[in-house]
Amino acid sequence: MLETEKKRANLSRFLSPAIVEMLMNEKAEVQLGGQKRPVTILFCDVRGFTPISEGLAPDRLVDLLNEHFTSMTEIIFEHRGTLDKYIGDSVMGLFGAPVSQGEDAVLAVRAGLTMQERNRALNLERVNRGLPPFEIGIGINTGEVFTGYIGSPKRMDFTVIGDHVNVASRLCSIAPAGKVIIGEATYAAMRDMIDVRSAGTPVLKGKTEQVNAYEVLGFRGPVPTTSPVA
Repeated sequence: MLETEKKRANLSRFLSPAIVEMLMNEKAEVQLGGQKRPVTILFCDVRGFTPISEGLAPDRLVDLLNEHFTSMTEIIFEHRGTLDKYIGDSVMGLFGAPVSQGEDAVLAVRAGLTMQERNRALNLERVNRGLPPFEIGIGINTGEVFTGYIGSPKRMDFTVIGDHVNVASRLCSIAPAGKVIIGEATYAAMRDMIDVRSAGTPVLKGKTEQVNAYEVLGFRGPVPTTSPVA
């Protein structure tokens, strides 16, 4: 029983409750080590964080960050994603690992749009409390990456490694405040479902070739609902 609860607690750190239950019921397996698989990666980054941090007492800054991380993580879980990690003031989420939902790119883009919507609501509350607003940019990319547990026998974390992860991070870095920028493969997976505007073909840092980037304007018609995990 202790081992079961330990496993549940460990999985709950980065997986939504529904996926935790799926894995605990042995309907799917998290493989130790790693494997290659297609995944959609989302990065969410606070714009102008350094000036904000310089103008706030440390305890208030920590409270603001925790509020932000809690909201963004809840959205990742609501869309059946995986929390990979927090990096400074950034959040990294995965869709399609360790378990694919079959519509991972769609779920990631829906999550990104929801993050922007919820952040706008939080900013209204922050201003009413006399606190500075957060502005966030979001980058999303899809591709085959290495997924698995990385670390040492005493401390392992589930994560993804590969060029497509780097591209997602770079797309986030060029995303204007309030916008969701996606790569070509993500757009190709759902081009008939969303309206976009070209964000150009930037040469991303660390890459020599150009990457087609798109700003997501919204879904066409009713936004597809998130079906429950079986």
